[in-house]
Amino acid sequence: MSRPSFRSRLPRLCGFISALVCGAALACTSAAHAGSIVQINGGGSSSLEGLGSFTGSIEYSTADAFSTTGTLVITLTNTSAPANGGFITGFLFNIGGADSSASATLASGTHPFTNCTGGGLSGSPFGDYDAGAALGGSFLGGGSPNPGIGVGDTGVFTFDVSASDAGALTALDFLNGGPLDFNFLVRFRGFENGGSDKVGAVVVPLPPALGLGLVGLVGAAIAAARAKRRGPGPAPKTD
Repeated sequence: MSRPSFRSRLPRLCGFISALVCGAALACTSAAHAGSIVQINGGGSSSLEGLGSFTGSIEYSTADAFSTTGTLVITLTNTSAPANGGFITGFLFNIGGADSSASATLASGTHPFTNCTGGGLSGSPFGDYDAGAALGGSFLGGGSPNPGIGVGDTGVFTFDVSASDAGALTALDFLNGGPLDFNFLVRFRGFENGGSDKVGAVVVPLPPALGLGLVGLVGAAIAAARAKRRGPGPAPKTD
């Protein structure tokens, strides 16, 4: 009885690899309610005036998948050009999910930001947001920017999240959780040239090593299948 060719077994092999990758993704998804984190940055094409830039992260955790509360930790580092200075003086974000009444309340922070409410949630010209924090509690407000996050400095802010589906949310729901061009927006003021800026956050792409790892997994599986098809090599000669 002839053995099936490698070519005929390739679809099954690829299906196995796909199932393995999907299984890993499902495992990550099922654990998302316990904690998730996404790296973000902003500047360049996501900057309204081309002055400010930042890096940071959004981290979200809940007790379990059925929780109605969660903890959101936002970290922002000011990476604007030192020669022009500038301070991060506030940030706004939307909250994804099905609960239109979801809220996020600032619980603590490394800088003297307070909750944005009412008109303080305006991120014009991008739109209005669900939550945020800023100096004076107003994203577009004035006053001295000096208490903000200076160039090279990092701010960390913790929010208490309340939503009927809080247990199903992930960090990405606070980055892409709305219909706006940028659903996470950072305000800069106090540049040396007198300017100000609004900069949208975008997700930092996965490192190339992860994609190469998946390619390597497929390659190794194909090589193993070919070796099995060829069978053992010839026995060594004996004198």
